[in-house]
Amino acid sequence: MEGDNNEENYEVAPKKIKTEWSKSYSNKAMQMMKRMGHKAGEGLGKQNQGRLEPVVPYQQDGRRGFGLQPNTIQIAEEPWDFNCEEIYLPETANWLPNEHNFENTFEKMKSWITYGDRKDSIEEETAFCEKDILTGMLEAKTIFDQFSESELRKARSRSNPFETIRSSIFQNRAAVKMANIDSMLGFMFTNPKDKEDKSLIESNDLMYFADICAGPGGFSEYVLYRKSWEAKGFGFTLRGPNDFKLDKFFAGPPESFDPHYGVKDDGNIYVEANQESFADYVLKHCEVGVHIVMADGGFSVERQENIQEILSKQLYLCQCLLGLKILRPKGHFVCKFFDVFTAFSVGLIYLMYNCFEKISIIKPNSSRPANSERYLICKWKKENTVEICSHLNFVNNILNQRTDDKDVLEIVDSLLLIKDERFVTYITNSNNFIGKNQIIGLKKIIAFCRNPRLREGRQSDFRKRCLDLWNLPDKLRQAPENKPVDKFLEEFLSDWHKDKAWLNSSAAELLSTEGLCEKIESIHDWYFMPIGRNESSSTTCTFFVCTTKGKLSRYTTNKKWESVEYIFEIPSKSFFYGELVYEYSGEGRIQTRVCTLHIIDAILLGGKDIRRLPLNKRVSMCAKFAKSISKPYKAGNTALIRSKPIFKFGDISQFFSQMRHYTLKDNSQRYGIALNDVNTKFFVPGGIMLFCEICHNFYSKISKSQNKLYYYDKVQHMSYFKTNMPREMLNTLHASFRNSFIRRLLWKWTNTNQVEENGVKVDPNILYRDDIQVFVVNKHNI
Repeated sequence: MEGDNNEENYEVAPKKIKTEWSKSYSNKAMQMMKRMGHKAGEGLGKQNQGRLEPVVPYQQDGRRGFGLQPNTIQIAEEPWDFNCEEIYLPETANWLPNEHNFENTFEKMKSWITYGDRKDSIEEETAFCEKDILTGMLEAKTIFDQFSESELRKARSRSNPFETIRSSIFQNRAAVKMANIDSMLGFMFTNPKDKEDKSLIESNDLMYFADICAGPGGFSEYVLYRKSWEAKGFGFTLRGPNDFKLDKFFAGPPESFDPHYGVKDDGNIYVEANQESFADYVLKHCEVGVHIVMADGGFSVERQENIQEILSKQLYLCQCLLGLKILRPKGHFVCKFFDVFTAFSVGLIYLMYNCFEKISIIKPNSSRPANSERYLICKWKKENTVEICSHLNFVNNILNQRTDDKDVLEIVDSLLLIKDERFVTYITNSNNFIGKNQIIGLKKIIAFCRNPRLREGRQSDFRKRCLDLWNLPDKLRQAPENKPVDKFLEEFLSDWHKDKAWLNSSAAELLSTEGLCEKIESIHDWYFMPIGRNESSSTTCTFFVCTTKGKLSRYTTNKKWESVEYIFEIPSKSFFYGELVYEYSGEGRIQTRVCTLHIIDAILLGGKDIRRLPLNKRVSMCAKFAKSISKPYKAGNTALIRSKPIFKFGDISQFFSQMRHYTLKDNSQRYGIALNDVNTKFFVPGGIMLFCEICHNFYSKISKSQNKLYYYDKVQHMSYFKTNMPREMLNTLHASFRNSFIRRLLWKWTNTNQVEENGVKVDPNILYRDDIQVFVVNKHNI
């Protein structure tokens, strides 16, 4: 049956709706009812009682019966006392430090497990919470049955002081919660530090993180918004409608996020094999583990909200277990819980408490005050957590094999918990504090349901204050703009775009060793990179640009931008110099090759402008960028991305000595360079490209008297050590991308199949020009 779903029409003219429904009532349905004994003009009840017309679908409101008229619920004009609420802005975290060592073995912990009948209520769970608070919370929830979902939703939106923050610039509210948590904890999740306040992230390394049970990925979008491609994330969640939605990552680069679903490929965290395969996958990328783990798992418990904790117990356990498996020492962990009243949940938190230096249970303002949600924060993981991991793994396997009427009720000896008075007091105080505020939040929603005229007048002010505290922009979420390449370059290159001649400048090709000596004033200023053999026009060194997700273009020899035929996952707003090269695996007839993108130098990486950094720093950033977005262990991923290795020109002899013979598929032999990855791939260079690190107005020398490097200003004709160089001169000492690019040198190799068995020869002769040593390579022996 179909009908008019316009609620306004129903409220104004119900008789009209009845007539329209009668006309549209299905004849087939009437015939079926007639065959079953129904008579026109009589109801469907046993005594022919009941309504005579079809029920309009929208008349069924929430949990009320079909056909109940909305005006039967009385509206009360009762006020609400806003002074009864305690709102802290910013919030503070109450930490519980762990000052003792956990010395229990796995065998000992197995004896702690208590079994019993499965519970279907929490009314009696008052060991870690005041009875009045637990009872008050359950009673307030019961009143909700009087109202429809629509009424509750509208009242919740009007009553929550922080509701208008919504999802901010992210795809969902989870990202805002993570921003809130990160801010109130001193940004410990996007700038993790150790006890000495030193960064946990090593120089030039990525920040590694994992997002567990976190679809569609709000937590990860926030971290990537804050860190961009200088972080690399690994995701694990159930496949299905709530899977990661990487196409909705507008605030952070999804290319730096790597979803994995375990060996079963379903993302089921309850399966031990899935946990182990995900942990193995993560540890391949970062051997000591990730810096932070975030767990935000949850599922629908409609009409069973009061026992959400019992229903979620295995989810709690598995998130904590997987977090411990992949988190590095000194790392941080955050996990969402719903209520912490049962001995099972408290025991789990106790074990996590013993795995970290300190813990805290928080209820951030971005988490709606009327729900049971809270977050367990664990700071600085301890070195050895193997025994506790084994215990949690054992309990999980029991839960996977349990029967319908039996369950695991406790995983830690209750007497052991009672002895730790500080821990029990902390849990009890936390439950009482959060429970008290939750009761107020529930009663507030009820009051707002009964009185539609009530409004929370602080929403606008709190939105502004919170966004400022959480360091989030006060603007609407927007999809990335798809700009044409020329417009994109004009905007981001700014003054460099006015004179674009440098884009088409050719490298000065070295045809002799004499030319090498003429171009290079000092070996201390020059670096080189091996480049490919340029098998085709598409594999020559050129510029690449990615204006928006999935649209990578390359600059052709006819000065046009064309799409790259291979699919490389490059973050938007990237503009760099590189080449497509073939990388080989194996030798001879079994050899395979894949086309790989090698980044040589860059101007813009994922929106980060690096054009004026020194050459070595730019190359280091390129390596970090490639490491963040490359997925070398991803099944079926053949489009790899690398950053070119860079060598000092003075080390060219050692570079050639590292090369070795490889047999290609056509049985020819070439000198190649082994690539440092698990697949033992190699790359066959066709020459080297040289770049000067120093601006054209300078060159460096070694001081004879002090044997230290100094810099000579060719314009002012003055020499400086770096330590006493004027600041304004120091800022112009290193060549920008454009300055270095225009002066690049190219040395192509020929007759590579005639290399002697002893390897590439390097002429040991050293030429002296102005007391500067210049190594000369005999090109004819390459």
